[in-house]
Amino acid sequence: MKILFLPLLLASAAGPFLFPGREAEPAAAAAVQDPLAPGPQHAQLQELVGTWDAVTITTDEQGAEQRTKGTLVRVKHTDYHTLDSYEGEFMGMKFLGHGVNGYCPVKKQYYTLWTDSMTPTPMIVYGDYDAGKRELSLSGECYGMSGKLEPCRTVTRYRDGDHYTFQFLGAGPDGKEMAHFTIEYTRRK
Repeated sequence: MKILFLPLLLASAAGPFLFPGREAEPAAAAAVQDPLAPGPQHAQLQELVGTWDAVTITTDEQGAEQRTKGTLVRVKHTDYHTLDSYEGEFMGMKFLGHGVNGYCPVKKQYYTLWTDSMTPTPMIVYGDYDAGKRELSLSGECYGMSGKLEPCRTVTRYRDGDHYTFQFLGAGPDGKEMAHFTIEYTRRK
């Protein structure tokens, strides 16, 4: 399968989440939060700072599962953001990517801006965290198989503070949404 878009192999990696046992901020408190002060969502981003071992899972043209390894390093960039640097392989090629993760108190949404070595087109996705599902869903546009910007989305599911799974979805050859790859992340100790 030839994938022409892969922005956000990591985003990744996706970014922010609530660890098990933490509750979302009450709506009344969110309404009075100073938009220029770091909030609890920004603190959640900081909890993901560290080095993560990654296993990217794809399917080749014959339908066989392919697994490749990589490393995601996430660092704090101010009290508002984190920066991602990813290095690994994807479909037999060296892959490099960089992302900025944050939370916009004006939009009241998380976001990721992603660039990588497979396309000159950046990806910007916005979305929400569902505390009940422990899932972050972001949507936007990515460079697609058509050679144009196409709708895409990412879903990140958090198992615990040391493990999460990232999935990238976009249009397939028939134009219908499909999962293009999954990345399993484990925090390096």
